Amino acid sequence: MREFRYRALSAGGETVSGMRQAADVAALARDLTAQNLILLEGRPSLRLLGGDRVGRRDLLDFTLHMATSLGAGIPVIQGLRDAEAGMAGQGFARVIKELREEISSGSQVAEAMSHHPDVFPELYLALIAAGESSGNLDGTLAELVRYLEWADDLNGKVKQALLYPAILATATLGLFLLMITFVIPRFMEVFQELDYQLPTLTLRVLATGDFFRHWWPFLIGGIAALVTGLRVLARGERGRFALDRLLLHLPIVGGFKRNLALSRFARNFAMLFASGIDILRVLTLLERVVSNSVLAAEIATARQRVVTGDTLARAFADSPYFPPLLKRLIGVGEQAGSLDKSLAKAAEYLDKELPRAIKRLFTLLEAAIIVVLGGLIAICALAMLLPIFQIQGQLMK
Repeated sequence: MREFRYRALSAGGETVSGMRQAADVAALARDLTAQNLILLEGRPSLRLLGGDRVGRRDLLDFTLHMATSLGAGIPVIQGLRDAEAGMAGQGFARVIKELREEISSGSQVAEAMSHHPDVFPELYLALIAAGESSGNLDGTLAELVRYLEWADDLNGKVKQALLYPAILATATLGLFLLMITFVIPRFMEVFQELDYQLPTLTLRVLATGDFFRHWWPFLIGGIAALVTGLRVLARGERGRFALDRLLLHLPIVGGFKRNLALSRFARNFAMLFASGIDILRVLTLLERVVSNSVLAAEIATARQRVVTGDTLARAFADSPYFPPLLKRLIGVGEQAGSLDKSLAKAAEYLDKELPRAIKRLFTLLEAAIIVVLGGLIAICALAMLLPIFQIQGQLMK
């Protein structure tokens, strides 16, 4: 069985799409016919074509290759053939082969890419379509390279900043659990044989260790259930909105999340608008790329106000999540007819703020981890030392 992406025609004349497992395209057509659907197109899903997934780095390498090829005057078909040869044996090579075959048969580049939505995001497709329409596909690809490099660099900075606190928290928490579940109980057996009354702190630490030793499967199950519940909640529109709003109002974390979403908003707006895409289409695309449903709702509201005749500056004027500087830059850009340049400046400003926000966030996180887990280790140490100090005090009397 293989997984297929399909487009089909319903009895009411509507086009539907989805994913379905079938032995081959003929079997897929029979299954859909049984549901009163007529198969229009069926393609194997990339995820089962050799088991390889297309990552962000693969897309960046492909875009860089095509931008370089087209910039040097190499035709699209030849550029795709070279890219396919360079990625031989990878899942992406099969996608490139399909693109080359479709374009050779007369399809536009954006149209061919749209058949692979799990590889090429909607924003990527919109820019490619705009670049084709304006005859500046190589320039559009070069702009996409800069954008993908920015996104890759930002993700790398976040992961690098998170690595040390994660290692520190894991190591210290592991040491704490080892002490309360194994070291301290073995150490306390000596005092229990002496029929010595242990201090209250020591007894509580021993009880905590007993709790972890006997109930650890249920604790792990509870954590797994909590994570699963949050994921299920985040899949729903209301749940995702509530979680995003909570994150935006958290100290420090909220400011970082907002700046990250606004940086994506400003950079993508400038890139899309400069490509010649109309402002309503730009706002529609931005709703899907800001990665925060609260800000996406603010953009949707602004788009509705633009539809009714408001300027973009007035549409965002009442939003509490867009800072005054960004609103002012939108207004200045609109009046001067250089909205893309104004928002590019906003993106540059936010990009400079993001590394500082990342450093500040994880510095405070690291300090909090050290204080909390250091306190736990101190409690363990006191639980072991208090009985010794008490016995020493009794012997000196």
